[in-house]
Amino acid sequence: MNIKRAICGFLLSFVFMFVFLYAISSAQLIFQPAGISQALQIIEEEDTIENIAAPIENLEINAGAAISIESNLLDASKIIFEKESEKKLPIASLTKLMTAIIVLDNYDLSKIITVDKLADLQAPMKQDVKLGDAMPIESFLEIMLVTSSNKSAFTLAQAMGEEKFVGLMNQKAKDLGMVNTFFADPTGLSSKNVSTAVDLSELAEYILKNYAKIADISRTEQLDIPNFGKITNTDQLLTEIPETVCSKTGYTTEAKGCLLLAMYNIEKNNYLIHVILGADDRFTEMKKLISTCK
Repeated sequence: MNIKRAICGFLLSFVFMFVFLYAISSAQLIFQPAGISQALQIIEEEDTIENIAAPIENLEINAGAAISIESNLLDASKIIFEKESEKKLPIASLTKLMTAIIVLDNYDLSKIITVDKLADLQAPMKQDVKLGDAMPIESFLEIMLVTSSNKSAFTLAQAMGEEKFVGLMNQKAKDLGMVNTFFADPTGLSSKNVSTAVDLSELAEYILKNYAKIADISRTEQLDIPNFGKITNTDQLLTEIPETVCSKTGYTTEAKGCLLLAMYNIEKNNYLIHVILGADDRFTEMKKLISTCK
């Protein structure tokens, strides 16, 4: 009797093990249908391809870095062209785009501020403010974006305190995911102000979505500032490219020529954002991008 019980127990254990193993095998077939790994690989490859710059032949950009993207400001942007777009480079006065954002986020534009001695020591531009000039913050903002005035940028930062102001610039860059961007001052004069072409294209998208005032000022060819006079934009391409919706020039010896320019494409109802960094002739290289990346 004991032998029969032992045999029966062994057979029941064997049957139970067979059923258990079969159930596991069936579950694998249910949750991992044939070809799923291959399908996932295809999806991953397709996603990657969408993010790779479209091949553009016979386009040689003589610059340290460049990028052209297409964006409707809603979905993910599409890279049309890129060259060293994730390389950190000094960005000169493109810095002032972030300076403008911090101004609009924190200041009363009607408040009167004055150019002090420290601000007056900043590198002068052809059209610039001078020691003792007192105007509304909005006027300094306009002069900074149109003429690229370092004195205006510094005066704006001094209204809060330069250290705190620059801290907000870097915090904003962090919030926007601009991981390869760092600001050392509000003017862009220091070569420690660095970013990448791709970070700056994302900043341009953010401005177009949220700061129409910055875009409108930056694309204006001429402005007449009360109690100051008429000023002319540093971007020489504005007269040639009426589709421009946002623009900023930059230049220092270390950074060379820098230029950000965004255009509205009426046919596609979207935007083209172009960035040039480290160019000997930023305007010529930008025209190459614009004429090719449509």
